[in-house]
Amino acid sequence: MDTLARMLATFPTCQFSFASREIMVRANVISGGTALNGDETVIATDGGGRWVADYQNAPLNSREKVLSWRALRALLNSGTRAFIFPICDARHQPVVSRHRVPHSDGTPFSDDSLYSSGDCEVYAAADAALRATSMTLNMVQLGKPLIAGERFSIDHPTWRDRLYEIATIEGDQITFRPPLREAVTAGTELNFSDPRCVMRLSGDMSAPLSGPRFATGSLMLVEDMTGSYT
Repeated sequence: MDTLARMLATFPTCQFSFASREIMVRANVISGGTALNGDETVIATDGGGRWVADYQNAPLNSREKVLSWRALRALLNSGTRAFIFPICDARHQPVVSRHRVPHSDGTPFSDDSLYSSGDCEVYAAADAALRATSMTLNMVQLGKPLIAGERFSIDHPTWRDRLYEIATIEGDQITFRPPLREAVTAGTELNFSDPRCVMRLSGDMSAPLSGPRFATGSLMLVEDMTGSYT
């Protein structure tokens, strides 16, 4: 495998104004049986689940955007190549001030989802073990208080960028999902400003043309777990 194939490219999510965006943890569960009182025990069988993303209906309303989409589709090679996917959801992150930039052709973005950097500086205050679902934070700076539901990512030494979602907050303690993909040491940065995850294509990356000029782009992704990242 050549060097290019091993590199993790970053998908330019915020260049495309997707009309619909969803990213969530999907777990495989089985029933442990139903008790006499009617209660059913459900058991997760996949270690906490994987992130799946469904980003739909991005207007590719210029020749450059259509060609950029096609080039990305070729680069991602039908799901055989992992890449870093920024979720591009600034509105629901604890950021206030953001630096916005236009597209390369100078045109602006149509929504509030783009930022190149935010005003969050958060670190792990103590070590956390592999598969931990709680952590103590050192919150140096946040644009907005955490209220749960926010997402953050950690650039792990081996597994690279992995995404987590806060379930509960109590002081400087949080619980989150999915479990840590890799152990974390005190002082590790948590990225609240621009959360991202290593993913791959799942299915098509379609962009049907509407007439001769414009297209609409949609894609579905799944968290990549091959672990072969450089």
